[in-house]
Formats: sequence, C-alpha cells, structure tokens
Amino acid sequence: MIRIGVLGTDNSHSITFSKLFNVPGEKYHIAGAKVVAVYGLEDARNKEVAEKAQIPTIVRRPADMLGMIDGAIVDFRHGSRHLKYARPFIEAGIPTFIDKPFAATVADAKKMVALARRKHVPITSFSTVRFGPAMLKFKKAVKDIGKVRAIIISGPGNARDQYDGIFFYAVHQVELMLEVFGNAVKSARGLDRDGLLVGEVVYKNGMVATMHEINSGWAPFAATAFGAEGTASYDATKFDNGYFVGAKAFTEMFRTGKMPYSYNDILVSTRVLAAIQKSIDTGGKDVLIR
Repeated sequence: MIRIGVLGTDNSHSITFSKLFNVPGEKYHIAGAKVVAVYGLEDARNKEVAEKAQIPTIVRRPADMLGMIDGAIVDFRHGSRHLKYARPFIEAGIPTFIDKPFAATVADAKKMVALARRKHVPITSFSTVRFGPAMLKFKKAVKDIGKVRAIIISGPGNARDQYDGIFFYAVHQVELMLEVFGNAVKSARGLDRDGLLVGEVVYKNGMVATMHEINSGWAPFAATAFGAEGTASYDATKFDNGYFVGAKAFTEMFRTGKMPYSYNDILVSTRVLAAIQKSIDTGGKDVLIR
C-alpha cells in the first residue's frame, strides 16, 4: 500500500484526488494507495477535507508526515507556496506531485527542479487537462490536419485572480498547448483586459497559439487547431476523466520512481506563464520565453 500525504486543503483538488484513493465507491477508484494524512492552513477546511475524503489523520505540522508517507501531493491554490511546502519532502527523498501551477515564478520552479535533481528524487507537475479521452481524441485529430499554423484555446479564469493572477488558471490552457504541440516555444505576449487575459505564444516553427482566459460565467476549456488540411477541436465537457488518469500517473511515479515528464519539461509551463505576465506588465511587448 502506497501511503500518500496531502499538503494544502484550500484547493478543491485536495478532495477530488483523495477520494480517488480513499473512497472505494467512487466511479474511478485507484487501488493500492491511500491518502493517510493531510495538512492545511485552516482548521475548518482541514476537517472538511478529511471527512469528505476519509483521511484518517490531520497533522499539525508538515514535518509530522515524514515517516508516515511514501509520496506527497502539494496542492495549494497559490503556486507561490509550493516551494516552501515541497522542499522538506524532496529533501527527505519522498516522490512528490506538485499540483498546478508548479510555481508562480521561474526562480521557484528552478529551485524545486534543482533540488530534485540533486537529491535524485522523482517529482512531477501537470494540469489534468493533459489527460483523458477528450485530449486523446484531440491529439489524434491534430495529426490528421497537416501542418498546424495556429491554435486558439479558451477557458475560465481571471488575469487578476487572488491566487497569483494568471498562474492559477491560465496554466490549464498553457499545459493543453504544451501537451499537444510540445515545448519548442519562443516568445509570448499578454494583455489584461479588465481581468480577461489574451495571451499569445509563438513557437520556434512559427506556429501561433492564442489563449483567452474568460472571467465571466464559466467558459469550458476548448481549443481549435487550424492545419493545412483541416481543423481539429478539443472539448473538455465530453468524456473526460483527467483527474483519474493524472492521479494514476503520479501514483505510478510514487511506485516506480519513473517520472511522466522530465525535469526540463516540468519547468516549461512556468516559463511560458512568466513571459506572458512580464508582457502584461510591460504593455503587451513581445517577451522571449526563458
């Protein structure tokens, strides 16, 4: 049995992921692992998460989990908190899944990766938008439309979100783009229109990805790729079980030590988001992704 600890309860994912392991009656249940401990910053929320996800232990300090767990999930809404809470577990050699967003600065992202490399500890981070039948269908369709020159991605969010701005939810759109089209990104631009984000990422091969983070209502994640021989569309509202597939991916990493994405791959989404934010801060100028 793989014992898992969750750090951070403000995020709805703390319940969603934990129930996959701890509640056998769930539609998608993952056997062979269990969330045994949880830590968060608010007592009432910690109790709610523990009750709903059937987590037996609420710890008073993150360090109390050391010796109790075989894998860690770091799951705060603020990516800016992830380095602080992931560091002790990576230093202790515990495989760690850092939920989206990996970090809110490139500097923090690099520090986590550098530590994991030095300690030879497997870590990973991703948006679950990368997974599920809808994504598989989209990736297959993209291969059938010839050379893609443009992709438009839309979804919910707010460029001025209280949880580190664009990093909190625009990460989903960036990760969707990276999963389908890879990491050979060149530059980015961004505009904040009263909280509505318009972002543009240019690939080294000339492809342009345009992202819209829509801050009214709840816009489902969607994408359209335009190729030389047709179009391909992604609709996250249809046949999606991304949380289940994503949880299986990091659980397999806990079990085997094999990372689903390389250390370098993990850094890319933070680099893209940081470039978009820098562009917003400088009036929409083109910014190299570094």
